[in-house]
Amino acid sequence: MPNTITLLREIQRIDLQIDALLKEEAQYRESLEGSGEELGGMAVSVEALEAEVLELSTQKKEKEEHVRQNNERIAKDQVRLGEIKNDKQYKAVNKEISNAEKSNKLLGMEIDALSDRLSEKEGNLSEQQGRFTEKEAQLTGMKEDLSGKESLWAGTREGLDAERGGIAKDIKPQIINRYERIKSRRGGIGIVNVADETCLGCYIQIPPQIYIHLLKDTSDDLTECPHCHRILYFAAEVEAGAAQEQDEVAMSPVPSESSKEDAVADDDEATSEDVSKA
Repeated sequence: MPNTITLLREIQRIDLQIDALLKEEAQYRESLEGSGEELGGMAVSVEALEAEVLELSTQKKEKEEHVRQNNERIAKDQVRLGEIKNDKQYKAVNKEISNAEKSNKLLGMEIDALSDRLSEKEGNLSEQQGRFTEKEAQLTGMKEDLSGKESLWAGTREGLDAERGGIAKDIKPQIINRYERIKSRRGGIGIVNVADETCLGCYIQIPPQIYIHLLKDTSDDLTECPHCHRILYFAAEVEAGAAQEQDEVAMSPVPSESSKEDAVADDDEATSEDVSKA
């Protein structure tokens, strides 16, 4: 039967796959929610533009109606001019015609300005409506895909849980608990390799005696990093090339000096009870 370290490495490989699966699901749901909120915002923008287009169109129609009424008045007054014998009345009616013509000239300028604004807003509205329709179709597709993805996530998780359970039964409960405790404190990574006498979890050099002890490859003897307290193991392929091992444990980037100080400060968290349980 594989030794404890080998089994823990397999457990962690599965745990990382589960974490990735949960992250994928969370990101998809977050994206779905974000798309829904974005669509809602776009709907508000479309409604606002529709209201602006309606208002401008109404204003334009009112002014055009005013022009029409002025033209009717001008036509009637011109007929009256031919019938008026009184000079005073003639001048008054002629003035009314002149005022109506001036009003139409101003109204024409206002109508032109409104037409330009209306054309611009209608263009913006058409563009926004196109984007809204595209986003709506995208969101509908995401919702339709969700059901299939949920089945896939559930099936994959069930398989991983079964595989993990089959491996975990061959590991002492206190060791599994120890691994779980470390993993929860260390970003999901409970067991790491060493290379060049350096822990690949916190990237701090370990004491030579610990490194030599790991080289002996004692099957069930668990050794923790004195800095980050992750369980350590030695794998020749990593030592030789300082490359990531084939199970691709998700190591964090080289930490800053403050991160290293935090790792060292966590020495106080390690207890003699942890060692005795192993």
